[in-house]
Amino acid sequence: MDYGRIRRPLFALLSGILAACSSAPARAQAWLPPQGEAWFSIGYGNVFVTKHYFGNVNPGEIDAGHIRGQSIAMQLGYGLTDRFALSVSLPYVISKYYGPFPHPTNLDNGQYHGTFQDYRINLGYQLFNRLIAVAPFATAVIPSHSYQYYAHSAPGRDLHEYQLGVSAGSRLDRIISGTYWQATYSYAFVERVAGIHHDRSDVALEAGYFLTPELSARLLGTGYYTHGGIVFHSPFDLPPELFPHHDQIGHSSEINLGGGLAYVLTGSTVVYASYFRSVYGRDSHKIDHGLNFGVGWSFSPAQLVRRYFPSRSASS
Repeated sequence: MDYGRIRRPLFALLSGILAACSSAPARAQAWLPPQGEAWFSIGYGNVFVTKHYFGNVNPGEIDAGHIRGQSIAMQLGYGLTDRFALSVSLPYVISKYYGPFPHPTNLDNGQYHGTFQDYRINLGYQLFNRLIAVAPFATAVIPSHSYQYYAHSAPGRDLHEYQLGVSAGSRLDRIISGTYWQATYSYAFVERVAGIHHDRSDVALEAGYFLTPELSARLLGTGYYTHGGIVFHSPFDLPPELFPHHDQIGHSSEINLGGGLAYVLTGSTVVYASYFRSVYGRDSHKIDHGLNFGVGWSFSPAQLVRRYFPSRSASS
């Protein structure tokens, strides 16, 4: 297995897949790029919601209408040193709701509505990169503007949050040649709403196997758990002043599982596709199916500058 060939785009691949797998994943990876290396990933996601999970009191499911959400997620990162890496991402979300119970907002009128969602600014630190790679990180989530959050088809929650977490991963050649694993955990300090504490834990898991040096298959899992929030059976149980905030303040949780394929086109370019769906949830949207496609490209900005803007002495 020629791991040297795949090492260069690996961080772009893992970052792109985790960025697209869930509405609230941890966008970080265990393997950071060396100093001077950059990566860019762009992915398309299509998520279809058929049911809503009830809250934690008498939990269950209800068909309150369907939601089709599409997104284009872009991420740009750079290795500041051999240990520190900085990345910035911003998704554009297009969604619509069609069903018998729309919220009193123009977003639930059965038409597609699109807007930019939240900036995610991530700083990672390569603590170890030997048998096990470990990379703590800090992420700031900042709404790109004041968008609507009170709707079935809302693009997001319109809340500031600050995450602290760690990613770890390693190859498993001693067990099965060509395999690896990666896990990420983060704790999000979320902006309070009406004085209500509702921080969150996010988890992302991945196990992969290289079928060939270019083609890999992977199992994916993401989930989150809200610490605090309000426990209710239905949003209609809330006081009228809190009802518009039910998607922001609920004691919600969810687990999504899926899988995917990735292919190394060149030494620095990877394309990937993945599929996932919800298998557990409380006070959240049940994802019937979600599809993601994307490409990740790693490169050296300094080499690009020298290639396209050679110095006078080099030209001579």
